[in-house]
Amino acid sequence: MDDGLLPAERKVVERLGHLPLDFRAMWAVSNLFRASTSIRRRMEASVLAPDKLSWTSFVALWVLWVWGEMESRDLAAAVGISRPTSTGVVTTLERRGWVERRKNPEDGRMIRVALTRAGERKIADLFPRFNEQERAVTAHLTPEQQDAMAAMLRSMLLDADADADADADAVPADGGPGDPEDVEP
Repeated sequence: MDDGLLPAERKVVERLGHLPLDFRAMWAVSNLFRASTSIRRRMEASVLAPDKLSWTSFVALWVLWVWGEMESRDLAAAVGISRPTSTGVVTTLERRGWVERRKNPEDGRMIRVALTRAGERKIADLFPRFNEQERAVTAHLTPEQQDAMAAMLRSMLLDADADADADADAVPADGGPGDPEDVEP
């Protein structure tokens, strides 16, 4: 069961091996997080640091580049951050001249966010370098392994999203405890 384990995994087996835990599931999820963290640090250091960009700012630029102008709440959801955090990210990107905000013509209370021409140039310049690092990180895998890994991760993502949607549907209609409106302003 522990063939090819990382030192951290061996330590877990040593300390918790007597418990009835699903170690394979634990390793799959914990290694997913550790790999994601390691890759994120690599991308920040090798691609984003020269432009003093955070990971979150980069993702916001990328989302706007691919999907185009959107309401600020939709941008926050797409980037996976809270609306207040999104406001700070957009403010920083706006100061750098890479995004602009404008009121939604149909509903003046809503704010739309779009890339500026300078923002389009910035992400168009950054993304090939980012993708080169993606290629480098996966170069030791065969194309078939890359496809299989992507399919497995898609499956996990779809399952986790379905669970999150089911949990959101379970919120009482009266806005009782756990209402998402209580969590995010």
